[in-house]
Amino acid sequence: MGKLAKFKNKILSVTAAIVVALSFTSGFFGFSSAEPSQEDFKAMAEEMVILVNEAREAEGLKPLYMVPYLCDVANVRCRESIFSFSHNRPDGSSFITVLDDSLVPYSKAAENLAAGSDTAEATFNQWKNSPNHWRSIMNPDYTHIGVAVSYDMNSEYKYYWEQFFVAVSGKLNDQTIPERYKTVPKSSGDINGDAEIDTFDLITVNQYLADDTAFLNDLQVESADMLKDNAITSADAMVLRKYILGEYKTLPVTMEMLLSGG
Repeated sequence: MGKLAKFKNKILSVTAAIVVALSFTSGFFGFSSAEPSQEDFKAMAEEMVILVNEAREAEGLKPLYMVPYLCDVANVRCRESIFSFSHNRPDGSSFITVLDDSLVPYSKAAENLAAGSDTAEATFNQWKNSPNHWRSIMNPDYTHIGVAVSYDMNSEYKYYWEQFFVAVSGKLNDQTIPERYKTVPKSSGDINGDAEIDTFDLITVNQYLADDTAFLNDLQVESADMLKDNAITSADAMVLRKYILGEYKTLPVTMEMLLSGG
């Protein structure tokens, strides 16, 4: 397939959503005079991804992975929306041209725009009440997301939001799933953070090894690294299984213990 045809197919897969209707409820523009910090924006974006994934989980859908590069892309589009609130960029090109498909080999992409709210929850509800935007949020094909928030005190709506969705196969660099309540393992082997080391933890490790899109947070990765060799492999799953069966009495184990069989 030629490059032009491939590009057109990708564009046809993009959700041509109608721009979110802006809300003007009482107290809606009670903005602080201080501009939010970058940490504030990051927290707001993560909260948005959490809300999206909670809604998807409620419908039996897989969560979306948050990716730094996609958040950077979303930030570009978010800043552009201050001056041109449209799915076309200020130069008239489609929003999709902001994405480098050599970095993100997507098969489908979409964006949601919103403006006017200074909280993730209120903005999420704007999109929830818009069928076209909600369709993107609940699309089972999408695998990864970038979210950004911009603020311009001299603009009409002050706050601007962007969700950037893509469907890709496999992992993207530094992908994560933000957690409202981070799973905190109590010890090596307690992957699920319930203070028990059992078959549920073994299932979690095996799923992680079998699925190249599976995610463990940094503390879970440390807990699953039974050999403390900075890698999670089938050897770690074997050690965990032997511990559950009583063949090992402690975790983690040394490589010498593994090679000697105990």
